[in-house]
Amino acid sequence: MNNKEKVLLHKGIDKVKQKKFEEALETFEQVLAMNQEIPEIWNNHGVALYGLRRFEEAMQSYDRCLDIDPDNLDALRNKGFLLRNQKRLEEALVVYDSVLQKGGDAYDMESTAAVLTALGRLEEALSCLYLAREAMPLMRLEDEIEMVKNLMEQRGIPVPQERAPPEMALQRAIQRDLQGKSDQEENR
Repeated sequence: MNNKEKVLLHKGIDKVKQKKFEEALETFEQVLAMNQEIPEIWNNHGVALYGLRRFEEAMQSYDRCLDIDPDNLDALRNKGFLLRNQKRLEEALVVYDSVLQKGGDAYDMESTAAVLTALGRLEEALSCLYLAREAMPLMRLEDEIEMVKNLMEQRGIPVPQERAPPEMALQRAIQRDLQGKSDQEENR
């Protein structure tokens, strides 16, 4: 990628961040008129198209990026996200599996768990969330784990016992204590 292409790429990315998707698209298309072999341009072209709700064209851009660079995790994640939002869950799961095989992170495990949950594959979703929590101990993962456990209980699926890491248990206890005090103050 030459300097002019880099400048235009960053200009387009800035336009996407400002939610100026038409302007971003025009900028990315300027680069594509010069060079159609830059995977980052195709991926970001897809992001701009997604922002314009032109989903099939966005998918084509992600696929073109992946034709050039099959290991482009950003394009794979974007494709998985698009498929998930279109309720094409089995396809999204294949894409997220590919992301994980190519070095995905805890956020990708969380995304995979969301797809598995939507597919009703709750035991697998719970396993993904436990793995994500090991790498990234966030409260929202604890909430997602509880939600999947509740779904399992509602459906009569045995829920494996798994202890939260000590720091999460402490944070959750503090959060419950604060919520309880807040509720008491409201009732006065």
